[in-house]
Amino acid sequence: MNYQLHIVPAAFVGRAWADGAHQLGRACATSGGEITGEQLKLLLSRGERDLIRIDLDGQAVGWAVTRIDQLPNVRALHVCELYAPGGHWLACSAQLAAMARANGCTELRCSAGPAQQRLYQRHLPWEPIYTTMRMPL
Repeated sequence: MNYQLHIVPAAFVGRAWADGAHQLGRACATSGGEITGEQLKLLLSRGERDLIRIDLDGQAVGWAVTRIDQLPNVRALHVCELYAPGGHWLACSAQLAAMARANGCTELRCSAGPAQQRLYQRHLPWEPIYTTMRMPL
């Protein structure tokens, strides 16, 4: 089994969307309405975030959206949305870490709901930083 991560150039987001990246719309639902799938597609098409295709032996098995956050004391590669059923994402964690280091990042961050958090922490040394909560007005 050979996994590879491919960054999809902004010009090819439409094609990637038709090839399966539209599944990221499901991941957007976990944000509680902050962003829709179509809004995400627009951000990707503008180059405001990066679309990553997760391949297993040349076949797409998942998609991720990342951004680089330059904070005052840390540069982090943040995984904003993820669609990779079957545990494919965990198999690519070393490659993602290498991608982050190649971009000058000193840590990985991710957005996750409670179930995802438990899964990630079971397999990798993720540490919670803080919890984002909301109260609709």
